Amino acid sequence: MVHYQNAGMSHFEERRAEEAAWMTRFDEDFAIRHANAFAELGRRFGLDYFAIDCAELPDGRLLVFEADVGMYVHCMDSAELFPYKEQVMKKLFRAFEAALEQRARQRDQY
Repeated sequence: MVHYQNAGMSHFEERRAEEAAWMTRFDEDFAIRHANAFAELGRRFGLDYFAIDCAELPDGRLLVFEADVGMYVHCMDSAELFPYKEQVMKKLFRAFEAALEQRARQRDQY
């Protein structure tokens, strides 16, 4: 089971707890461990924006199983079942908007 929509997250409290821990520690944990891999993906793709679906293998390596410029990223889950998501997703959306604004400013300089 790879895709989130098939994971039955609303039915399994332990999965939501794991997701909450992972999401709230992302910047200080997962992002740091895989910073070099993320940078290399950016270099190789050469795009201003892309998204990946990935996992961490037992040996710590990053496994990327999907990369796309049209990923489904949302904040529509129940706030009661997923109270940790709204803050994290808003942070992601703000970062995306900031990247768009920065790119627009760069374009306007030329």
